[in-house]
Amino acid sequence: MNETAHSPAPPRNAVLHAMLWPLRALKRLYHWVVGWADTRFGTPALFVLSFVEASFFPIPPDPLLIALCLGKRRRALWFGAVCTVASVLGGILGWYIGLALFDAARSVIESAGLAASWFGTAQSAAGLDAQQLAALPQAGGVTFYPDGLFYTVKQKFDSNAFLAYFSAALTPIPFKVFTIAGGLFEVSLTLLIAGSIAGRGARFFALSALIFAFGDKVKPLIEKHFEWLTVALVLVGVAGFAAVKYLL
Repeated sequence: MNETAHSPAPPRNAVLHAMLWPLRALKRLYHWVVGWADTRFGTPALFVLSFVEASFFPIPPDPLLIALCLGKRRRALWFGAVCTVASVLGGILGWYIGLALFDAARSVIESAGLAASWFGTAQSAAGLDAQQLAALPQAGGVTFYPDGLFYTVKQKFDSNAFLAYFSAALTPIPFKVFTIAGGLFEVSLTLLIAGSIAGRGARFFALSALIFAFGDKVKPLIEKHFEWLTVALVLVGVAGFAAVKYLL
């Protein structure tokens, strides 16, 4: 008898369910985070996450802000204010990291394997003449090449520093690249603060205000489709990095 002919077939959509398992775990994490809104740890956690995200941490505070606002809708605007203030302060820290601590930041970037994407590569300057090579931005002993994020950010600063800060603060563009680059290239700290308040304030207050006004209608949708919304947030974050070079 051929035993393989009678072996059970794999469960239907088993591969899809396996791929979605991490996202289902995130959904459980979401429910756990929502519970923070009723404890004394919710606001400090939001403050810390918003602060470090603006200077060096990769995860944006928006999911936690949404969870806390949904968990305690009447305090949604307060959470938006906390998120904004912490993010502006974190942006200031990022500026000082670029200004005074770039050697340490450079080591972290290189250790994470991000040097090519952040600083660029010499190959991208192969077609430049001697004058153009001499005009490449430099700071902290590093030359920034045309295919790197810092090179593109420097161009945005030279064009309109306030608009560059504001755009990065408002959109999924990686804000920390702009805050660190701002200090590195000694772009006005005042413009950073102004652009951060305008951009981050608009972003986080708009989000918290929407939940304050429509939370009861939005909450079931988020809980039902949380896995796919998480995927969408990740894709938006990835697109934000691409936007620095190709959309701005």
